[in-house]
Amino acid sequence: MRLLRCFSAAGLLASGFAFSGSLLLGQSSSATTVPSCVSGHLTVSLGQPQGAAGTIYYPIVFTNKGGECAIWGVPTLQPVNGVAHLAVGPPARNTSLGMMPVRHLFARGHSVSVAFGVVETGNYTPSTCVARSASGVMVSLAPFVRPTFVHLSIMVCTKRASTTTQLLASGITGY
Repeated sequence: MRLLRCFSAAGLLASGFAFSGSLLLGQSSSATTVPSCVSGHLTVSLGQPQGAAGTIYYPIVFTNKGGECAIWGVPTLQPVNGVAHLAVGPPARNTSLGMMPVRHLFARGHSVSVAFGVVETGNYTPSTCVARSASGVMVSLAPFVRPTFVHLSIMVCTKRASTTTQLLASGITGY
């Protein structure tokens, strides 16, 4: 079985995906036979925020409530406001451009996450930012997660991207 996993991981690497098998937890399936996650098997929630030099990072957590599955990529994160979820400013800027996505395999009850960075609007001049409040963020990760609202009261710029997103990471911290 170990030999089969090595070949499966090598095949994924050759196809442009890195392999993260840390959440397999002794499952006997090979990396290539694990199905992709589907939206109905994933829940999206907010983790514990962490601050750093003018930016607060909010982990957006994707938890598997179905069978073992695979997920990868960079979530689209759009600050929104009101019950109609109207966009507030530009979507989060992807800070992992040029990096190779990792294919995360994870069992029921396990999670992957992304660090959603929200830059303090006071770091920008008022005319280049035009700060507005948002009541949450719409989260999507095609084809795995349909647009999902996550409540989060934040201030964002409307004239420039003041939020960031990146590749998914194992666990619930976003890193």
